[in-house]
Amino acid sequence: MNIVGAIRGFILVGVVLAASQAQAFTPSKPAGQSVMDGVNAVLEVVKKYNEEGGGGDRQAYLAEVGGVLDPLIGYTVIVSRIMGNELLESSTQAQKVRFLQVFKRSMINTYAGGLYNFGSFEVELLPGENESENTVRNTRVNLNVISPDGQEYPMVQSVYYSREADDWRMQNVIVNGVNLGVTFKTQFDQIYRDTGGDLDATIDEWERTTAETFNEDQFQ
Repeated sequence: MNIVGAIRGFILVGVVLAASQAQAFTPSKPAGQSVMDGVNAVLEVVKKYNEEGGGGDRQAYLAEVGGVLDPLIGYTVIVSRIMGNELLESSTQAQKVRFLQVFKRSMINTYAGGLYNFGSFEVELLPGENESENTVRNTRVNLNVISPDGQEYPMVQSVYYSREADDWRMQNVIVNGVNLGVTFKTQFDQIYRDTGGDLDATIDEWERTTAETFNEDQFQ
């Protein structure tokens, strides 16, 4: 995403999400199908680097995972919620764009690193709950992640429908009861307080700490 595109994204987030409810329409693909297509695409990359000995090429692995995730995740929506309305209004365009870029890299690193040893996991789509509450702005997709030894981990992905992409995009995920959106927001707020309300220092610290969560040891 270039800088102009990112800035436009921040400006249009509220408009797009509000407009998506203004006129009834039927998405071209069910949310569950879109989520499963994305999950399977990511797991294929993980399996490739586990089974074909590609794990040693860290940058290639990150690039491939990032390429798969790019159309699946609503990075701009997530970042807007992490920063909050007050910071979105007071920060500069350059700061918004920089945090978007840093967050995107950190999420790819964390996601890719966390999944590297789970290429043999299976994911199944579960029947929806309270489907009458689902909308194009927020639909919950229930999944079950099964480890090779049979342990099961519930996962709920919250997605919204992007007319521009003509597909669903992830805006939050709850894994085994851990709400990643809340975790990201809490982490950001804590760093912001620790830096005395210095947004640039907060972004620097976010970049440093999240970079440390992914290292060469995960490729052994």
